[in-house]
Amino acid sequence: MRYLRQAVSTAFALVAVGVLFATPIARAEEKTLLAPDGTIYSVHSGIAADLEVTGEGIKPTDYLIEWTSLAQDGTIGLGIIPNTIGASSKSNLDLAYDSQTSTVVLLWKEELTVVSILHLGVFQKGAWNALDILPSLGIAHAYNPQMLLSHQTIHWLDDAGKDNWKARSILSVIWWEESHLAQARYAPIFLDEDHASTDVQVYDLPTLVGGGGSTPYGDAEASAYLYPSLQLEGPGGAVLASFVDLSQSQHFVARLAFPTDMGQTAPGTETWLRRRIPVVGVAMHGEIPIVLGVMDAKAVQTVVGSSYQPTLFWNDTTAVRYIRLDGTTGKWSDARAIVLSDTMTSDRATQLVQEMATKN
Repeated sequence: MRYLRQAVSTAFALVAVGVLFATPIARAEEKTLLAPDGTIYSVHSGIAADLEVTGEGIKPTDYLIEWTSLAQDGTIGLGIIPNTIGASSKSNLDLAYDSQTSTVVLLWKEELTVVSILHLGVFQKGAWNALDILPSLGIAHAYNPQMLLSHQTIHWLDDAGKDNWKARSILSVIWWEESHLAQARYAPIFLDEDHASTDVQVYDLPTLVGGGGSTPYGDAEASAYLYPSLQLEGPGGAVLASFVDLSQSQHFVARLAFPTDMGQTAPGTETWLRRRIPVVGVAMHGEIPIVLGVMDAKAVQTVVGSSYQPTLFWNDTTAVRYIRLDGTTGKWSDARAIVLSDTMTSDRATQLVQEMATKN
């Protein structure tokens, strides 16, 4: 039986590695990440009894998220993500590592009775810090959250008026939210600056592209809008958000960036205050797509090509299917399929679609 501990010596690591990383354990969800320095980070969500986790104040029926790490020298870390022990389930795990700030970031969703809350765990210098991304007021449920790290070179003037440059790390989070409005939402987290939930600003993406207001579903299929996505535009640090705006009955690819000139860092200066406000441009838009085979589709993924042309694809168990938005007509193509077989696996078909979408 395992119990909680923060670190183990290298000598013990030779025995413990098999227990931590090889023993099959029933888990609701698991994510693993390789950092550039060779450290492997894993997070596991589930019920304490299934994860074989015991400790003071932990009931066998409690949900929690456990983390483990294995460094190149064999050193092991192990613990529970703070504030995850409780009666509500934790799901939609996503992991990222930022080399710029030596930070591990964990995203997860906590499902309460009438509301979903998105949480971020930020691991720096051996300790976890929690940030919450608060939903809209009232009954609000989040679906399919995902995050993406980007880096941007910024310029500012110090107190002596000298030029300074550095790269800042921005974590972008996107999700679909059902509340009094049904819409895609976006939250940028500045890893160099944000230390509390009150630092995190949440934006309604339809409002950022000139929409907003009532959100009638019409004939739109849930799978056409439930999966907003993020993608890096390139080395400049801008992010592409692909999402549906029900208020305008349109699918958008929007370019999200942030000011690079900070001016003087004195509090209250206009340029400094604007450093966190997104600069938004519409790269492409068109009609709401039709995603076929929705009952069998596990998820809809998006790839935005070099001309900002989005390709949506999904696996309906018999084939990987995809559609593409024509930037000239604003219409989606008919669904094409790569039929799965012994020689054409789902992974291979997905790779082919991603390569096609990126290069064409």
